[in-house]
Amino acid sequence: MEDMFTPLEILYIVLAFCALWLSAIVFWLLWQVANVLKRINDTVSLAQETLAKMEEALDGIRKKFDSTSTALGAVLHTATRAVEYLVEKRMMRQETPKKTARTRKK
Repeated sequence: MEDMFTPLEILYIVLAFCALWLSAIVFWLLWQVANVLKRINDTVSLAQETLAKMEEALDGIRKKFDSTSTALGAVLHTATRAVEYLVEKRMMRQETPKKTARTRKK
């Protein structure tokens, strides 16, 4: 009676199953690496979008602050001029009565 499989054929079958399992493991590892890289890419994209929104918000705040500070500068300049004018006017009023008061005493 002949054997169903010779030892060499059994070795080939075992090696074929080993190659099959090895290729399955390699493909599974590649799949896992691809999934991890996809998740990292999604996370980085989300972080970039969030940072872009934050940058846009900060730019808007900075522009409003710049326009407000420009307007505030103009208002402060006008207020300074008005105060200087009032101080000069008051000084002139104070100087004028003093001169007349001195002349009255003489």
